[in-house]
Amino acid sequence: MDYTDIQTKLNTQNLADTFPLLRKKSAEMGNWELTEEVESLWTTYQQMLQFMLKGMNDDQSERIRTNICRQLGFVASRLERLERLRNNTSEKYVSVRKSLKNIPSFESIVNQLETVSSEIDEVAHDELLRESIRQHRMESLTEQRETALLNLFNWTWTSEVWQNVDTDVANRLIFSDSIKTNDKAVFISAVTLSLLEFADMAKLLFLLDCYLVEEDQVSMRALTGFLLAFHLHFDRVRGNQELKNRLFIYRDDASFIHDMYATMMQLQMSCTTDSVTSRMRNDIMPALMKGVMVKRKSKEKDLDPDAFIEHGENPEWMNDEHMNKKMHEMAEMQLDGADIYYGTFSMMKGYSFFNQMPHWFYPFSLSDSHMPELKTFTNGKVNKLIRLILNGSPFCNSDKYSLCFTFNNLGSMAEDAIEAQIASQIPDGMDMDELSESEELQKPQKADIRRHYVFDLYRFYYSYPYKQQFYNPFAQLKEHPVTPFSNPWLEKLLVDDKEELAQYADFLMRKEFYQAALDIFSTLADNEFDVSLASIWQKMGFCHQKLGHTTETIHAYTVANNIKPNSKWTLSHLASLCYAAGQMEEAAKHYQELLQINPDSQKFLLGAAQALMHSHRHQDALPLLHKASYLDENSLHVKQLLAWCLTLCGDREAAAKLILSLSADDAVNPEINVIFTLIMLLDGQPNEAYQRLRHSMNDETLTTLRQHLHTLVNLKMMKRNAATLFMDALILHIN
Repeated sequence: MDYTDIQTKLNTQNLADTFPLLRKKSAEMGNWELTEEVESLWTTYQQMLQFMLKGMNDDQSERIRTNICRQLGFVASRLERLERLRNNTSEKYVSVRKSLKNIPSFESIVNQLETVSSEIDEVAHDELLRESIRQHRMESLTEQRETALLNLFNWTWTSEVWQNVDTDVANRLIFSDSIKTNDKAVFISAVTLSLLEFADMAKLLFLLDCYLVEEDQVSMRALTGFLLAFHLHFDRVRGNQELKNRLFIYRDDASFIHDMYATMMQLQMSCTTDSVTSRMRNDIMPALMKGVMVKRKSKEKDLDPDAFIEHGENPEWMNDEHMNKKMHEMAEMQLDGADIYYGTFSMMKGYSFFNQMPHWFYPFSLSDSHMPELKTFTNGKVNKLIRLILNGSPFCNSDKYSLCFTFNNLGSMAEDAIEAQIASQIPDGMDMDELSESEELQKPQKADIRRHYVFDLYRFYYSYPYKQQFYNPFAQLKEHPVTPFSNPWLEKLLVDDKEELAQYADFLMRKEFYQAALDIFSTLADNEFDVSLASIWQKMGFCHQKLGHTTETIHAYTVANNIKPNSKWTLSHLASLCYAAGQMEEAAKHYQELLQINPDSQKFLLGAAQALMHSHRHQDALPLLHKASYLDENSLHVKQLLAWCLTLCGDREAAAKLILSLSADDAVNPEINVIFTLIMLLDGQPNEAYQRLRHSMNDETLTTLRQHLHTLVNLKMMKRNAATLFMDALILHIN
């Protein structure tokens, strides 16, 4: 059975095809609970059909039918999960679930975690315990807590659709005073991964509710997971009125709306990771490394600039300007939320720590880790140094763990290097202890938590050894970006805040999600006469242009120019587009408008002249070309255009004189040669014209000649038959 096909049928409320398939499959699976649920829904639907045949109209029938489709969708998800557990024994999902067979229930895991967490707290604060005893007990309890946390994650990730009792236990965990915030954050990640495996309304509602938790590590992870699952599973949950009502409670909550936009932005930013990684690897990092090497050489000996250039070195590296520019670019990308370190750390996930799937989602912490490699950082001076580096670093959680394991492998060499680096950065008058305390007081910001969590998720789906067994949500985001118009619920929830909406559209445009940005700009540009919307129309035009929508692009730029004239940016785009679209009169008009802004622009002079020439307004083009030639006496292209324009204006003598004034090298230019040939032909010298061109014929010259002859014929400066005969003579090589 193709469950994707089943869900598609249910989304279109196709019960006629769905009921037989699900009744058959539930019977085959031998699960009495699901069989009973399907049969109950089937009985309800049969009664609806019987009432209809008896001519009885029920106002609630549409609502009931929608509800049946929704319930069958969750039955299909549960059947798919059962079939997966039965038939795909090699999958990580299946093996992990089977490894938990001796655990009686979800509640028993939560009870264990709560108990051991309370004991850890008691031992930590028991002043009567000897330190050696405390340390021994803490090691044992920490290992027990780690086991409970792994079981909690794995159970939740592979769990079936939650019942009310499961939701109650989950809420108890989240609001427990004993269980640590970091453990709750790991649990939220497990709920998210479970949702990404199979749609579960109870889990989705739970994540939405967890946004209200005061612990940012919990609330921001919950919102990220909710938005990701809601975006990917909307077709399966759109019929749930409870979810809709719960979501719309936040409609007037400005903080929630802002956090939703910020989360959407961070999720979509992840789609740029490949290009960011390529830029870091191929451009920025080589430039920085080269700068470091040159600086090192300059310290070893005085550099002779002449010798430096002579040996092929780039003199720009003799100062810091270029390197500073690259560092600034890297800082800008980082501030924008880009994942600039993915390429560096993706190769550092081979440590045994990452063999356990839950570890990919652990918030970074050294204080309560049971890992031997991490325990080395919990004592003495090194611990303070590591905390200083990691607490203030831009790295996500899994990268910080990678860095710790790398430090551990380097041993004392790393300690010496770290100590020297930190010592050089400590402000005057502040010692290591004071700096450590100040770092500890800094609370992570919501934006950092969101960003790092998305980075952690991205690393898992692209670097986990069993990643091929997982549905990758980031691949889906690349194809279908999450925006306020992704589905009607988000639209109704988010579009009222025009400022957030416009900022998100700008972000999507910068990151090259042009269609998604265009959808938003099209909503914002609701008036073709409002001057304040000029920039929106410009951006609409830009998105249309990138998507290849020529007509729509020209319209958007025209509106922008009408409501806010004399914008050089708008006019230059409009002129070049009209020219490319063959709208030469419009192109000429816009180039002339540009010349009023910048009269000496060679680009605008030539653009206007060529557009006028295409419109057969050669006399109007002539003064523009004369001016362009005056401004740039050495431009062969300008002289070539001027010679051709003079020819078309009937001043062949001036055109010939201009060509003869060119140097010997310039005169053999194919375009110049064709123009001079045509002047001779127009002067009644066909044989001389033929002899001039016959030995330099090639495809390019032939194409240019054909175009120019076509122009002369259209202007009635030459008869069509004469042009045809001349072309045939050249093609047939007549002697």
